[in-house]
Amino acid sequence: MTRTDVLIAIAEIAHTGGAATPEDAIGQLAMIIDSLELSHGGTEQVMEMLLRIGACVWNLQQERLRL
Repeated sequence: MTRTDVLIAIAEIAHTGGAATPEDAIGQLAMIIDSLELSHGGTEQVMEMLLRIGACVWNLQQERLRL
């Protein structure tokens, strides 16, 4: 899949109401990060990107809770 294909798939899932809740998204990201093999090259970069995504979702969840 190209990056464009992935973005389109994400938009379609969001549009049809299939998006995970912020709580579920954080949990799913935690499971993915936990399953990464840190001995493989480049995994640290993937883990950092996933952690940044998780932090973004966390911030969005906190913002939603404040409303």
